[in-house]
Amino acid sequence: MLEMVLEIAMAAAVVLLTRYLIPWLRGKLEAMGQQNLIEKVERYVEAAEQLIVGAARGDERRLYVEGLLEEDGVAVTGPVRALIESAVYRKNSG
Repeated sequence: MLEMVLEIAMAAAVVLLTRYLIPWLRGKLEAMGQQNLIEKVERYVEAAEQLIVGAARGDERRLYVEGLLEEDGVAVTGPVRALIESAVYRKNSG
């Protein structure tokens, strides 16, 4: 009888972990990864602004940032380019 109750309790615990805890942890890890990516992009944009001076050299700075991201294993997709543009905007806005 006690073994059956323990089995049911373990099965319920597994269901709860699978249903709630794992998705919550996955969301937390994704959020942390997103924040790390944003911080990385901001650092790289700052470095590009310092290293590549000149108003007409925006494309060169963008390619520099994209190259650094690719070296870090980040695929430069549309959303990543949007993060780069956002970091440039924030930097230029003050």
